[in-house]
Amino acid sequence: MKINNLRINDQINPIGINLKNVTFSWEVREARGSRQAASRFILSDREDFSTVLYDSGEARLSSAAYTPDLSGITKDGKTYYVRVQVTDETGDTASDEACFEGGRAGGFQGRWITSPMTQEMHPIFRKKFELTAEEVSQKARLYICGLGLYEAYLNGEKIGNQYRTPYITDCRYHVQYQTYDIAPLLKEGENVLDVWLGEGWYKGRFGYLVGGQLREYYGDEYKLIADLQIGGKVIGTDETWMCLRSPILISGIYDGEVYDARRDAVIAAPGYRDISRAKYAEAPQASLEPMTGLPVVRRETFPVKEIIRTPLGETVLDFGQEITGWVEFTAEAPLDRRIILQYSEVMQNGCFYNENLRSATAEFRWISDGTRKAARPHFTFYGFRYVKVTGMDVDEINKADFTAAAIYSDLQETGRIETANAKINRLIENTKWGEKGNFLDIPTDCPQRDERCGWTGDAQIFANAASYHMRTQSFFRKYLKDMALEQRGMDGAVPYVVPDILTIAQEKCAEPPFDVTEDLWGVGGASVWGDAAAIIPWDMYLHSGNLRWLAEQYDNMKQWVDFIISMDENHCGGKRLWTCGFHFGDWLSLDVEASDNDMDNREGGTDKHYIASAFYYHSAQLTAKAARLIGIKEDAAYYEKIAGEVRAAVRAKYVTGPGELSIRTQTAYAVAIHLNIFDEEEKPAAGERLVELLHLWKDHLATGFVGTAYLCDALTETGHTDLAYTLLLTEDYPSWLYEVNLGATTVWERWNSILPDGKISGTGMNSLNHYAYGVIVEWIYRAVCGLQLVEEKPAGTAVVLAPHPDARLGEAKTCVRFAGGTYEAGWKMDGNRIEYTFTVPFDCELCFKADRALKNIRLNGEPVTQAELPAVFTAGSYVIEAELEG
Repeated sequence: MKINNLRINDQINPIGINLKNVTFSWEVREARGSRQAASRFILSDREDFSTVLYDSGEARLSSAAYTPDLSGITKDGKTYYVRVQVTDETGDTASDEACFEGGRAGGFQGRWITSPMTQEMHPIFRKKFELTAEEVSQKARLYICGLGLYEAYLNGEKIGNQYRTPYITDCRYHVQYQTYDIAPLLKEGENVLDVWLGEGWYKGRFGYLVGGQLREYYGDEYKLIADLQIGGKVIGTDETWMCLRSPILISGIYDGEVYDARRDAVIAAPGYRDISRAKYAEAPQASLEPMTGLPVVRRETFPVKEIIRTPLGETVLDFGQEITGWVEFTAEAPLDRRIILQYSEVMQNGCFYNENLRSATAEFRWISDGTRKAARPHFTFYGFRYVKVTGMDVDEINKADFTAAAIYSDLQETGRIETANAKINRLIENTKWGEKGNFLDIPTDCPQRDERCGWTGDAQIFANAASYHMRTQSFFRKYLKDMALEQRGMDGAVPYVVPDILTIAQEKCAEPPFDVTEDLWGVGGASVWGDAAAIIPWDMYLHSGNLRWLAEQYDNMKQWVDFIISMDENHCGGKRLWTCGFHFGDWLSLDVEASDNDMDNREGGTDKHYIASAFYYHSAQLTAKAARLIGIKEDAAYYEKIAGEVRAAVRAKYVTGPGELSIRTQTAYAVAIHLNIFDEEEKPAAGERLVELLHLWKDHLATGFVGTAYLCDALTETGHTDLAYTLLLTEDYPSWLYEVNLGATTVWERWNSILPDGKISGTGMNSLNHYAYGVIVEWIYRAVCGLQLVEEKPAGTAVVLAPHPDARLGEAKTCVRFAGGTYEAGWKMDGNRIEYTFTVPFDCELCFKADRALKNIRLNGEPVTQAELPAVFTAGSYVIEAELEG
């Protein structure tokens, strides 16, 4: 037996984390047995476990999310060691160890400082200090937060592997600081700590309103606070820290960066005229807290795939994959030479093109000091596949000198799918790269244009799919924390984007407060988008089984449903329908009378109040379930009652007969089927109506953000998986493979972001890396491959394997590392022969359900009847061979 992947808050040996509800997870592999007989968790503050602070004793602990109550036991500033031991029913046993650490004990001794220079100049703060040999051998930590963004260097080496620190939060409420182990970088004698600052989200230009020109959302000056704790010695930020003018002349999330390498020599050996003293700054109004989420790190790298010489004489590098990050390069250019990199997603007419980025300049300008040097941006990021290079002749460009680096949150990749169809495989990769490109501390809508906001609707639509691909629980925990804080300032409403920059933008523009009862674009309180407050916590619980984190996020759920109830009772007539205020509808759907390339249709053809009311029911129902699980019985009964009343009201208004709706759109039926607005006995008829609507569209989808999420599921639930496959495999417009055929390497914002002739369909709101329509991968995991989570036994401790094979696909196989264990499953068809294979992990169980009658069955080579197949499969590997009847 081996214990693998022992993680703490989904990280390996993290330091500087928030110590509230710390969660431990692990996997058991290569056990002799199939079940856990007992397990034990021990916590110590000594590496040799000579003292024990907490001992679970022999018990059956959840390996998916073990969250003991350590309040009053763990304290910031100390390193804690954990040991997990597991024994199976045969007596086979194994153990593993890990460690973690909280943040700054007792608060910061350093004070907030700022630069005495004009705030248009990027500062570097410097502190020199002396250490003895004894001090160098001691435990050493750097606790630090720099606003807007910072990178810290000790003796010339970058500290840590994180980028875009301290990340994005609503700085009206809280900002995060990071903790680093700096012991390996210290030396005897003089040490030099440099902290570089950039504008970032805090101070720079951000947001799509007013042409993307608003800035200084949270502050108008750079700020830094830091403590170096080396043994018992503390060096905190104060007015003895020095300040230098950075080589970074300009930085911004949208516009990129200008770096003057000629100043590197000044930074290395400044004269007395180059240095000034820092001054004290007013502390931000927000609380300063340790990390809740995941660090953003540098992940995959890509070499240049092709150097393109365009008809206009441009030199463009094609990296072959759209990513979020930057390009690093090495150049030896004459003194004062300016090398410019411009970033884009797509070429047009064989030439460089970036007009769909709107006002985002998306450049990196580097001024040479005449020596050979490596260069990269520090305080920006780009969404790109192509990079235009100017300032270097074509014959000076060497492919090997340029590398594209992807950065995103440090998410553990958990799921993969492979089919016999190369285009479907490319689509699946596109959905994964859409996630990688947009899960950069917050779930952004897009990573390239002048937006990059944490849109709640996109996040909730894709959250479940995202959690098959990657372990997202800690990532969304941080996002939901910000969301709950925003809700408290909005009477429970959820802002369209989190953090809520729209309210701040409204104030900056001197606009009157937004009225949530009016059907006007505002800042928050819209259905589907706001339902992220209920849906994401529930999805995270299904994937993690973490009741303590669900209890934390119950506040989001309750605030949101109470807001809808207030809207219903105070502004919508109290009829248990949500019929007022602004709603996005079935965003970007195709089911209204308009041309295929119409860029103005956004809300779609499905009654917005029907969608709002259906999600009112859904969120109330999820909130009731959550309340029941965490033991709040009165709330459970109350929200269940509300949910029942809303469902009855929706049925009374919109259901006109068995399986019939008054709204004839694909989205209306998909929502009613999947969210159980229809009774079970009505669903077959409803499925037939949905099929009829698809036939009207010549078996093509016409859905937007809402309907697409449920369309294939609704077809499968009503016995029409064959038509769901048709939608998946369709290659002309509109379809997923239409994008693949046009060279997409991520998922587009619009079904027609690129037209069949390769022309971009518009520039007003058109991203080629927008993950919402990538939700189809959830259906592929759950229906094509068949791996379905079980609500009563979450986290994959039990699954239903109910694949729906289709000869047009030929075969499909998946591997998913759920929190409870790693499952493999696959099927292969050859005429009327079918083979199912699957592996069940330790201490888990699987219920196999064939979607058709089988004959001549063999289970691991032994003949059985379909009735003799086990009801539950436990740990092990299995092969079912059979013939299809009929």
